[in-house]
Amino acid sequence: MSHQSQLEIINQEIDSIDSAIELLEQDKYVLIQKRNALLDAMQKNFIREGQAQETYNYNEENFPWSSDLREKAKSHFQIETFRHLQLPILNAAMDKQRDLFVVLPTGAGKSLCYQLPALLDDGFTLVVSPLVSLIKDQVYQLHEQGVPAVYITASTTKEEVKSVYQGMLSNQNSFKLLYVTPEKVSKSKMFMAKLNQSYDAGFLSRIVTLFPNTKIMALTATCPWSVMKDVMRILNMKQPQVNNGTLVYSAPLHRPNLVYKVVQRPDSAEETIRHITNWINDNYPKESGIIYCLSKKDAEVVAQSIIKESRGKIMCGTYHAYMDDEDKELIHQKWRKNQLHVIVATIAFGMGINHLKTRFIIHHCMSKSMEGYYQESGRAGRDGNKAECIIYYRGTDVYEMIKYAEDYKTCRKILFENYFALDSNQNEGLVNEITPDEVCGNCDNCNRVPEDVCTEDIADVAETIIRLCLLLKKVNERVTMTKLVQMLQNRGLGPLKSVVERNDEIMIPIDKKYNEHNIERMLNQLMIRGYLTEEYHATPYSTIT
Repeated sequence: MSHQSQLEIINQEIDSIDSAIELLEQDKYVLIQKRNALLDAMQKNFIREGQAQETYNYNEENFPWSSDLREKAKSHFQIETFRHLQLPILNAAMDKQRDLFVVLPTGAGKSLCYQLPALLDDGFTLVVSPLVSLIKDQVYQLHEQGVPAVYITASTTKEEVKSVYQGMLSNQNSFKLLYVTPEKVSKSKMFMAKLNQSYDAGFLSRIVTLFPNTKIMALTATCPWSVMKDVMRILNMKQPQVNNGTLVYSAPLHRPNLVYKVVQRPDSAEETIRHITNWINDNYPKESGIIYCLSKKDAEVVAQSIIKESRGKIMCGTYHAYMDDEDKELIHQKWRKNQLHVIVATIAFGMGINHLKTRFIIHHCMSKSMEGYYQESGRAGRDGNKAECIIYYRGTDVYEMIKYAEDYKTCRKILFENYFALDSNQNEGLVNEITPDEVCGNCDNCNRVPEDVCTEDIADVAETIIRLCLLLKKVNERVTMTKLVQMLQNRGLGPLKSVVERNDEIMIPIDKKYNEHNIERMLNQLMIRGYLTEEYHATPYSTIT
């Protein structure tokens, strides 16, 4: 046999082995996926069922620190009754035997879970948060409550940083909590050097995985299972089902004291301001609230307009990213002291803001996303008492929120729960408990009588809309929603007028009983149901939908 023949045989055998390896790799991948799914199921089952019994003892108040915990809660935070899950989390944190992963919804009392143990610990607690507004708000509150706390952010002066570094190495316990941003932990060699020194001296009580013997508490408001798993891996936290694994505490997503409502935004800006002003005066005069706007200009205009419309009865301040830190702090303090009743803000005034007596959140314009709306509305009612969350809605608002606003029948609680459950990775659900088969009984949809909702068959109009869009696509004509509404009312057709008039199947104008708002809602329904889609066209100045 020639060398060439032998080479061909060997190559064929190699190819055969490669094919076999490829098949085995495919089989291995399938088995790994099955194994991971089984491990995930075991983890979920353990957290939901097995761990409950294991952590039962942490509900007791017979620990060496129990009386001190109660005393500090009352003297510094004026708290006599702990909220759901706070006591077992506090006990587990004080016990320092295991890491903690805490999933409590906005307003459920996550901050106390690490602030209170810090008062009883030697040294100081390190709090890492990406939210500068949260950091400054919490330090301000802690100072009011007689708790020594400091922070280091990008705006902290060199003198202030030096003072904090000295405090880290002091054995006089000059502060009990140190707040920093993740960038400070990851990029500042000086900070990490001081942290190492303080750790060696025994004065540190919380830090991430650079210090393997230190226990970690991770806290968030909502969390898919996959995110929890990733965070545990990144922070080197033990899986819950292993010996001395991470303790996981989670509370339901729904907060029953918040009442959610959607209000149709009036046609003019003046009418909208009048409606908001009258609603505040009728329902929450002299009480605290937040009005969210999309831009700095909107916030300033709305604030001045409400002051004018209310003749000074509703005092407003603005809060946005373009303000300097001193002005932000001044506005924030006046609001907390009720010298200002309402803060009119952009989303710069966001997560972590904790004014317990915030009685209402109003969205002058639609929030950018369901996640954003859940967090922003969660500023309300943090004292546990009733608070209202109002969205002023118009059909041209952000598409993702349209489904929420256009639904006049489904309980708002269920809309939130279904959204977060489906939005989590691969529909795997949330760590938070949800009950999508139970209505809240408080929102506008739960309290709406059936007679308030009427349905109408718009098949003929819908067909006209779709035929018009097909024609526009055929002639390569792009239109915004506003332009399309005008066309359907036989306005703004321009050169296309003759083309449309020659098409007998396009019945324009549509019935005059439909106003602009009605047509916008029809277009939204056609998009929600998949008959129409949006395209985004970027220009040097803006993005056109």
